[in-house]
Amino acid sequence: MDLFSIIILGLVQGVTEWVPVSSKTQVSLVYFRLLSGNPEYIIPVLLFVHLGTLFAATIYFRRQLREIFAEIASKPYSMETYTTGRNGFLVTSLLLTGLVGLPILYAEKKFFPALNGQALYVVMGAGLIFTSLLLFTSQKRKLRTQKGVKAADGILTGIMQGLSTLPGVSRAGTTSTALIWRGFDSDSAFNLSFLLSIPSVAATEVVFYLGSATGHLPLADGLLLALSSFIFGYVTLDLILRAVKKVNLAYLTLILGIIVILSAVLNAA
Repeated sequence: MDLFSIIILGLVQGVTEWVPVSSKTQVSLVYFRLLSGNPEYIIPVLLFVHLGTLFAATIYFRRQLREIFAEIASKPYSMETYTTGRNGFLVTSLLLTGLVGLPILYAEKKFFPALNGQALYVVMGAGLIFTSLLLFTSQKRKLRTQKGVKAADGILTGIMQGLSTLPGVSRAGTTSTALIWRGFDSDSAFNLSFLLSIPSVAATEVVFYLGSATGHLPLADGLLLALSSFIFGYVTLDLILRAVKKVNLAYLTLILGIIVILSAVLNAA
């Protein structure tokens, strides 16, 4: 694979992993339509670019991850460690993701190969726009911060993330939407969504790809793809988290709603 293709694919993955469009869909479209890629390599290409953004999130949230591991190490056999606060949110989200997502993957593979998530995107987009209107009319509404996150917040977040297994649906889009609907401010919603991406990608997307038939993409090309998506992913992640701190949640929610609906329309075209 030439260097231009590696940079372009890393850029596409690095940007779309954190915004409400499906990174798998966009990387695949660019790979086939722009770069005329070999279909035999699409699974390993997706695997390596997702590894890159997985490492980007891991490095970016290293402090939070150290805190999580320290909490587990201090009370490894206490149920409270896994059912309260941030840890409870992550565990509940992952459990609900599996309960919702695995049956969808099975149904798609066995019975409904034409499943798509465009209808879900329209519902999400409309819901976000409605939420933005509520926020505009109640500017004094007190928003939640990630310090107050709890296991119950993982129920809706996990269900929505499970629905992102539908083709064309963004994991970041569904989880950030769920957290906004749960009343979190923009900074907290996106931080929690991106933090959740670490175990989610490691446990679902990577395992799914590794369990699929793959072509023999040269290891050097794969590592360069991962490095490219890591660099672009880290920079984009930092820019987004800096930006959302400065944007009124009402405006941000309206913009997200419009993007989600446009994504549904464009993918259906």
